[in-house]
Amino acid sequence: MSVDKIAKAASLLLQSPPGEVDDVFNDIRGIVNDDGALQEHIEPVLAESNMQQFLIVDVPERESKVLITPYNRVGETQYLDPRTRTLFKFDHLHRIASEPEAAEETEETSKLTLQSALQKELDGYISAHYGTGVGNVFIDEGRMISCIVSNRFSPTNFWNGSWRSVWSYDSTTGELNGSTKVRVHYFEDGNVQLDTQTDFAVDVTKELDDDVTAKRVVKFIRKYEADFQQSIGDGYRQLAEKTFKGLRRTLPVTRSKMDWEKIANYKIGGELTKVEN
Repeated sequence: MSVDKIAKAASLLLQSPPGEVDDVFNDIRGIVNDDGALQEHIEPVLAESNMQQFLIVDVPERESKVLITPYNRVGETQYLDPRTRTLFKFDHLHRIASEPEAAEETEETSKLTLQSALQKELDGYISAHYGTGVGNVFIDEGRMISCIVSNRFSPTNFWNGSWRSVWSYDSTTGELNGSTKVRVHYFEDGNVQLDTQTDFAVDVTKELDDDVTAKRVVKFIRKYEADFQQSIGDGYRQLAEKTFKGLRRTLPVTRSKMDWEKIANYKIGGELTKVEN
């Protein structure tokens, strides 16, 4: 298989539904049938996929969970846990974190104080509204980046789902921009996917007290994400009550209602006739 085709096959990983990267990877291995050639192309794609999905990782030798994202990547192979200020290496192919070390501090104290306040408020919000969610606040080019992910995987029941959101707060301008994405895959006797995303923007003036600022930022996050969840529910009710109802006939082509009891009697009569004969 040509290098171009192998690269294209590897790129299919980026379209993997949540929780199904391994299944797609194994399918790609079967298509390419050359592990050596595939590995060269698959590792950067896996790295992009893991960061795209906000993969949750246990930080080695620390009681801390951190998300793998573009916002805490340091160099080619290291990532930063903002809670414990720990750098660690991460193997995207085997999904193994290793070699933890204390990070050299480069951020301003004022930024770190706001980051800590936001992390505290975000933890409270996630604990109250997400069953198994994880969130981190990163500092990226001076902005506070709050990332949230909550996964529910149930492959034995033929469905997997993920909620991911990113909120960027600029304490200088007061701009709070957010993006929330929900993706669900249902695959029992078929293949149905929900893939929806919405963006938000609001101004949140930074107060002198970072705790007050953090409470206001998370208050807006809570409001907008609740509105988004409500809109998804409203959309499904609209589908059930109006859209699907409009797709089916009220009456069959004969313009008369079907008498199902009569049809059942005909069937029973036909079976009895067969027995008698």
